[in-house]
Amino acid sequence: MINPQTQASYNELENLAQLDKPIPGQSLTNDPDKPLPFEQATVHTELSPAIDDLLVRLCEPEIFHGIVGALADGLPVGEMAEQILFEGFAQGQYNPDLMLLLVEPTMYILIALADMADVEPRIDDEDDEEDSKEQLSHIEQAIEKAKDTFVPSEIPAEIKSKVEKLTENIAPPSPSLLSKEE
Repeated sequence: MINPQTQASYNELENLAQLDKPIPGQSLTNDPDKPLPFEQATVHTELSPAIDDLLVRLCEPEIFHGIVGALADGLPVGEMAEQILFEGFAQGQYNPDLMLLLVEPTMYILIALADMADVEPRIDDEDDEEDSKEQLSHIEQAIEKAKDTFVPSEIPAEIKSKVEKLTENIAPPSPSLLSKEE
């Protein structure tokens, strides 16, 4: 007779083997002539140029409209900042240390973009704050710390003026024929 514990372990192992995950050490076998973006030297090493580049990228019309739409739908600013910064890290824009330094300026930029579009952004996710505090990673802890010191009404004039300058030629998206009228 088959031991149920052994059979369950075997089934779990079989399920893990079917997942499409890299083998440990597989990155060491990648072609050194074609490194992945995060395996190369980062594009930005200083905070100010990284903020300027991030601001320019976020003010591109298609990205701007996506950000404003997501903020209008209630996506918290902290979560959006986390997604934007992690994507920049994965593309090799900056290292983890610079990514953590960019958390607060990114949140200010997102608040300023929402302000330009007359959208009231959510700063944090009140629903599952108590449960998620135990599971926060290092970047999420940095976002939480930035939320504590973050005052949305005090957007730095430098960031606000840059956002206004870069978004003055962006027209608001026209409503879809299928969208609900408010």
